[in-house]
Amino acid sequence: MASKQSTWFPVGEPVSPITGKGAVELGEIVVFTDNRSDPTSMLEFAGLLAEDNGGRLINVFMQPDAPITPQQTFARGTLMQDVIAIQDSQLERIEDLQRARFDHVVRRRVIPGSEWRSLSHSSTQVAVQAYYADLVVVARPRRFDPMCDLPGLAESLISRSGRPIILFPPNHRASRIRRILVGWNATRESIRAVADALPLLARAGAVEVLIVDYQHQQERHGQQPGADIARHLLLHGAKVDVQLLSSGAQDVGHVLLSQAAAFGADLLVMGAYSHSKLHEWMFGGVTRTVLYEADLPVLMSR
Repeated sequence: MASKQSTWFPVGEPVSPITGKGAVELGEIVVFTDNRSDPTSMLEFAGLLAEDNGGRLINVFMQPDAPITPQQTFARGTLMQDVIAIQDSQLERIEDLQRARFDHVVRRRVIPGSEWRSLSHSSTQVAVQAYYADLVVVARPRRFDPMCDLPGLAESLISRSGRPIILFPPNHRASRIRRILVGWNATRESIRAVADALPLLARAGAVEVLIVDYQHQQERHGQQPGADIARHLLLHGAKVDVQLLSSGAQDVGHVLLSQAAAFGADLLVMGAYSHSKLHEWMFGGVTRTVLYEADLPVLMSR
């Protein structure tokens, strides 16, 4: 069971936050949706992000595979043309329904410059949609399948897009981001995640930097673990404190999720750590736990 070691509040010389044109903004937010589950809450969450950060919202809809019955597989000639026409009509109705949900969020939140895009799952342009976004929102994978040879959409975007990805959990109610927990271990990945999340961290009502088992990473954290990252976040206007925990025998991923619940976090920010260079999408234990079990939105960067 994780045990609390200490809570540290930044002290010493006051730090003046960055204001004005130097502040980081979210210009473009991309949300990926499909027809596998109801995207209403995720679209609402992305809409709130765009509204609160003055961003432009782009919905990339991943088209489902065309449904086909065993009888239709034997169709030839004009019958095949009829099958194709029926399939096209079914897919058009599905896309119209999904677009109506997106348009409803955009109108209600008054988000200017929003855009709808539609792609097939086999398109080579899927990852490209994320390359130029400031933030990407995608549904959290429901389960880990070690027998699968290929990554799902979320895993692929985390590994290959180079952009910050927010994983939105199933059946989660959309809300504004007011309280943020940062999983910090002073690695390149966590540094990148904090940098990517700065616009959200600066606007949050409360930020907690959580460091687990810092004794095993002393050379990275320095004499006062958390002091430098807290000072950096204060400079950008975040309201931050630092929590030091010992995991004991507990999985560190579960420690992060437990502390996120105790803190009442609306978002968890952390680096995504690769477990294997051969299969980069197969993440290490902490990342995998959070990726497949988190019940709150998680921002991951690599």
